[in-house]
Amino acid sequence: MMDFLKNLQNMMGGSAEDMQKQMEQMQQQMQQQMNAAMGGGNEKRGWQPDEGVYYAKGEYDNAVEYNNEIVCITNGCTDEMAEMNDAMDDNDFNRAEEVRLQWIEDLVTFKEEVRKLGAYKGDTSLLEAAIKYFDNYDALMKDGYKTLIQMRLKGLRGTPEEQAQLKKNNAFIVKTAEDFNAVSDEFIERYEDEDDEDDDDDE
Repeated sequence: MMDFLKNLQNMMGGSAEDMQKQMEQMQQQMQQQMNAAMGGGNEKRGWQPDEGVYYAKGEYDNAVEYNNEIVCITNGCTDEMAEMNDAMDDNDFNRAEEVRLQWIEDLVTFKEEVRKLGAYKGDTSLLEAAIKYFDNYDALMKDGYKTLIQMRLKGLRGTPEEQAQLKKNNAFIVKTAEDFNAVSDEFIERYEDEDDEDDDDDE
């Protein structure tokens, strides 16, 4: 996830179209990490060392698994973005609008799934960060992407105004990811000695 952020930051100097293409490539790579809860039909649960992938299981045994469960749910936005990009690449802006509206509905479900996990030992920091992450995407879909799709429906793709909106949207996505990942990193650091303490209690 941090490599994903660094790549996003590095591409901020490129053109808006280049940024979108690079984001699409990274999203395809991240797609491999999508969890069973998002895709359905996959019965793998938890950490799969042979794949290097964690699959959501709807529960957790420690802070690392709790973090992974939350991240799996936030990865739902990666899946949504892949659908959005497919529609945009096909110049099917009516389909892009359908994806946008469905995304707004799905964000409600994502937030419900996060709330179902609850706080970790009374610590609500990561829970609240995930809700904020989804709220940001909700705002983006209702404003930034609504505007972008309307521009493209009017044949304005490639114009300075449209490119400015695209770059603004991408910058917002970067900031949203940065904010969430900062809290995630802090959360993991806060509980990094948890397993050692549990081992001591068992002795």
